[in-house]
Amino acid sequence: MTAFHTSNVSVDTPDTKTPVYWPVIIFIVAVLVLWGKHAQWALWYLGNYQEYSVSDWLINYEGGFVRRGLLGQLLWEAYQMFPFDVRKFVLSLPFAFSPLLLALLLRIFYKEKWSPVVLLSYCCFGATFLSSSIRRDYLMLIMVYAIFLMASRWNSSCRKVYFYGTFLLSTIAILCYEPIVFIIIPVFFFATKERLLVWLLIPVILVIFLSKGSAETAQAIWQSWESLFKNYPFPSDANDSMGLGVQALGWEIVPTALFHLDMAYAGLEPSIMSIPLILYMLAGVYYLITHLNVAVLPFWKIRNFSARVLSNVLIFHTIAMLPMLTFLSCDWGRNITFICVSTFFTIHFFPDIADRFPQIDRLTHRLLTKMDCCRIFNSPYLYTFIAFTIPVPISEAPRLEDSILGTFILLLYS
Repeated sequence: MTAFHTSNVSVDTPDTKTPVYWPVIIFIVAVLVLWGKHAQWALWYLGNYQEYSVSDWLINYEGGFVRRGLLGQLLWEAYQMFPFDVRKFVLSLPFAFSPLLLALLLRIFYKEKWSPVVLLSYCCFGATFLSSSIRRDYLMLIMVYAIFLMASRWNSSCRKVYFYGTFLLSTIAILCYEPIVFIIIPVFFFATKERLLVWLLIPVILVIFLSKGSAETAQAIWQSWESLFKNYPFPSDANDSMGLGVQALGWEIVPTALFHLDMAYAGLEPSIMSIPLILYMLAGVYYLITHLNVAVLPFWKIRNFSARVLSNVLIFHTIAMLPMLTFLSCDWGRNITFICVSTFFTIHFFPDIADRFPQIDRLTHRLLTKMDCCRIFNSPYLYTFIAFTIPVPISEAPRLEDSILGTFILLLYS
């Protein structure tokens, strides 16, 4: 058996005589304590309207057609019919959508018989759950699940109802959050039987990306919520100043791209550690995903799995998301989460897609062969250590405190 093939089997092989559970159990207990501590904090935390986590949801069509305005328009219409505290509603959404997303992921991991420990890691779930700046991530990932489910049924049955359903859901998703294009379009291009769906979505994509908005549009959108600000004031609010989520509609393209590049790779406080931590973060994400069955649990049956498939699709999604990892966004944690979760969704619904990337497959072969040369990569101790210490910041360049261990220490002593 070659070194490359050794990567494609689960840990209960001759390479590991007896499964080791306790480091993984410690990791799970620590993360659950951390989630409980953060949930306790999140229940009393109420951000103001200016914060991105709230103001991003206020983008609507009242000042003109702009990107990601559909959810804000629905929220605005609901508020007109029955005024309610939109700020509290938005900040409560993670408590509604995060359990649903976790349930969908656990369902996939149960069917595929993958170890679910990676779901508790920062790179897959915690990076967004343990943040106060969650926007529409969970909802969009749930929509990706629904879109891929519909597309896979169309792919297998060729029934037109699934084709139209996929197109409709994709259009709604793009209207809600335009970067979703970098997840669904590449998968549609490589995984579906015909590319008609991609061509039909191109006009939708062009309209959305060209409808950036302007400073005047942003001002009109912000003013459309004046009755909300008066009905539900916040002590620290000064709502004559526009929230960042809405204000971004008026930003110029080039300065915004340079801002994202600076924030993503230099950070607010440039440090010699930035680049090494970025490399550690990316390498750690790759390791946690491709070796997820190293972290075994006594109550969860796992089976032989293909590290090659996981590697190919993970690299594929990373390449597809490069615009969001560079000049279109500085949200490392959110984008990494989108990449990892989309990888699991893609493999579950389109298992043959990993065979469509011969160039990526050659890279995967080299990476996994080199990793197979070191037995330490099949150690649950290393897996747990990386899961604890991998830094995945929501934005800016990574720091050591942007890890589960770092967040755990900060929350315990805050």
